[in-house]
This record gives sequence, structure tokens and C-alpha cells, in this order.
Amino acid sequence: MNIFRMGAAALAVLAFGATPAAAQHPRQQEQAASQTDPTSAEARRADIAVFREQFIGRDAALAVAGRRDEAERRLAALEAQAGNVSQAYFELELARIVALADNGHSAYFPGPRSRRFNRIMQVRFAPFGEDFYVLRANPANADLLGAKLVAIDGHPIAQVRAVARTLAGGTNAWRDRNAAYFFESPEQMEALDVIADASRASYRFQLANGRTVTRRFTPEPANPNRVRANADRWYYPAPVEGEGENWRALLATDAAPWAFQEPDRPFRMRDAPEIDAYVIELRQNNSSDDTDIADFMIDSYDAARESGRRHLVLDMRMNGGGDLNTTRAWVRHLPRTVPGRIFVLTSPYTFSAAISTVGYLKQAAPDRVTIVGEVVGDRLDFHSEGSVFNLPNAGGAILNATERHDYRTGCRNIENCHGSVVRFPISVESLAPDIAAPWTIEAYRAGRDPAMEAVQAALR
Repeated sequence: MNIFRMGAAALAVLAFGATPAAAQHPRQQEQAASQTDPTSAEARRADIAVFREQFIGRDAALAVAGRRDEAERRLAALEAQAGNVSQAYFELELARIVALADNGHSAYFPGPRSRRFNRIMQVRFAPFGEDFYVLRANPANADLLGAKLVAIDGHPIAQVRAVARTLAGGTNAWRDRNAAYFFESPEQMEALDVIADASRASYRFQLANGRTVTRRFTPEPANPNRVRANADRWYYPAPVEGEGENWRALLATDAAPWAFQEPDRPFRMRDAPEIDAYVIELRQNNSSDDTDIADFMIDSYDAARESGRRHLVLDMRMNGGGDLNTTRAWVRHLPRTVPGRIFVLTSPYTFSAAISTVGYLKQAAPDRVTIVGEVVGDRLDFHSEGSVFNLPNAGGAILNATERHDYRTGCRNIENCHGSVVRFPISVESLAPDIAAPWTIEAYRAGRDPAMEAVQAALR
């Protein structure tokens, strides 16, 4: 039995004996709608009472940001007009109050919210840098695949993006991860005075050849049965279950970079002889329905060690988090699997416990670990943990954040820090990329992986 296999057993005892939540970013959750009319003043006041108790009363990031008084003021104003605003405005204003915490984990989940309002069904957007591109389109608009979104109803996308950023906290890059839910809903944009007509919107695009085109789209009404897919799913060209023939992807499935293949597999590994490296990809920090993450960690550790490769690549770019306790012992031992360099790939989708994992690895072998890609999705000082609660009538799912994580100091001499980080500190100066290698639309369109190309160049 190898050292890590023994460590994994000890880790299991530690994880289940400790506080179970650890820098988690849960999947967007929702509950069945109440039978009460959610648009009535009575129903909205009941929702506000729950929101006041569960979010304003509990979210620690809101207090640290010094905005609890402002949140109370805005909530009181919303309560005063509870019977006189649209349902879209009501929910979006609650989201903007949550965003006052300026914390990525303090969230009013936009995915479940999107099904309660209309949404265009002609295109799907995803960000590359600060720009948004069409990665899915229906057959009638397949010519827009790869096109850049330039404006909506004559408003430059930078203006619309600025409004979308008020609906989430954290870094701008993290706020942009879910901005497309807003761009794709005329009803939500009309509620915040971005456009004039909730029943349709005009979208202007720049095609790859530089030509601009404008399309007017009529949205589908609210539909609780829409295909469920997180915002990052559109990077994977493989069809979503239930998608049928309604969509076309920019890339053919077999033309996608390895990192964007097999979207339903959360853990993957492969040999990379072209760079004398072994590649491990984690897309979440907890077990899936089909795979125990502890088994995968043991198998990947053994495979990397037995591969005979000199270097290791750990791809965390599409890892939204889970439990930091799960991978802590594994990444501490991971440098032992190879004698050479260790490259960690990150992006704005690297979030929550994934950031913790990168921190533990950087700390374990600071002279050997090279971070490649883009800045992770949160700051090194954030609030997490807490719990998801639902508004009883509107149905919105909201996450409060109750404990602090400080990865600069390791939570030393800081109150209310998460117990796991206090016991096993992360203290790093930065997790910014040592080698910048962002995904670009040009690389994506060509089926290239800029981060893996950067690793190859670094080893050349």
C-alpha cells in the first residue's frame, strides 16, 4: 500500500470528523413553487421577512463589506412597494441586495431564476475575457456561431454588462460567469430599464469576418421545464440531455480540446507524452453519483507515479468547488508523483474549494508549482459556508455566507474563520497565473487549448 493510500484513509476520518462544509459552492438549487400568488403584496412581504432573517441577518460578508445598513434601506424600500413592482424587478432587486456583500459565495442563483422569466431560445452566450460570444444557436441562426455580442436594443454590451454585474458579488470575472442569463431574458432586462420591451429584443453581433448583423428575437415565456444546464456547459459542444435537434454548437464534438470533451465526467486523466507529463482534470471537489472522488484520487496518484513521466498537469479550470477537506491530503502528496515541474491550470471558473486545492498545492511545493491560465474566480479573502434557503413564494434560491477564508494569512488572528482553514492553514502571496494563457475565441474556434500550449512552450 502506498503512502497516499494510507493518507486517503486518514483523510476520510478527518473529513467526516470535521465540520462538513468547506468552501463549498453548491449547485444552483430550487424548490417547487408555492400555491400562493407570488406577485401579491402579502406573498412578497413574506418572502422579504425570510430574506431579512436568512440573508441580512446571517451573511457575514455583508457585515464585513459595511453594507448591512444599505441592504436594510433597500429592502425596506422594496417592501414599501411590494404590490407595485413586476416580479422580475422584485427578484432582481433582491439579487442586487445580495450582491452588496461583494462576495462570490453570497448568491441569488440566476439559473433557477431564469426559468421563472422569459428567455430567448435562438442563441446561448459565453464569456471570453470581457466579451460574450455565441457558442450555441438554433438551426435558423447557425450563422451566428462564434459571433461576438456587440449591443442589445442599441445599448453597447459594456453598458448591459455593467448592469448584469450588479446582480452578483465577487470579482468582475466571476460576476460575468452568469451574466448571460440576464442578456438572454428581455423580461429581466426590461425590469432594470436596459430595454423598453419585455416581449422582444434586438441583438447586434459582429461575425468572425468583421461584418455586423442584427437579429430581433422573440423569447419563450417562463418555462420550469427548460433544459437545465449551468452557464459553463455551453463550452462543451456535446449535446445536453434533452436538447435534441434544437441547437447547433460552434465546435463539432470531436473537434473540441480534450478539456471540453466528456462533460458528464467530473474526473479525468490521460498520458501526455508530447510534453512528458501526466494530466489530471478535476471538475468538482466532491464525489459524483457515479464516481467516488477518493477512489479517483488514489487511482490518479498511482497512475501519475507509475507513468514514468517527468511532469504533472492538474487542470482545475472548470472546477466550481465542493469540499476543501476532500483533496487536501491528496494535493499535499501529489508533488511526490513526478520529479519535475507541476503545472496547475486555472480560470475564473476555478472557484471555492477548487481555489483552496490550488492553494494547498502551491503551498506544498512552491518552487515546483507553476500556475497557468487565468485568475481564479475569487479573491484570496472571501466568505463561504452558510446554507441555501428558498423564498417560500417567489421560489428563489439564495446562499448566505457565514464564515471567512483568508488564504493570505492562513486565518491567523482573524475572527470567524472556517475551522478547516484554521486547523490546516493556506498562506500564499498570490494564486495569479505565473504564465497567462486565457481562453480566446480564436483558440476555441480552432479547437486549441492555450494553457496546454503554454505548458508545452514552458517545457520546450
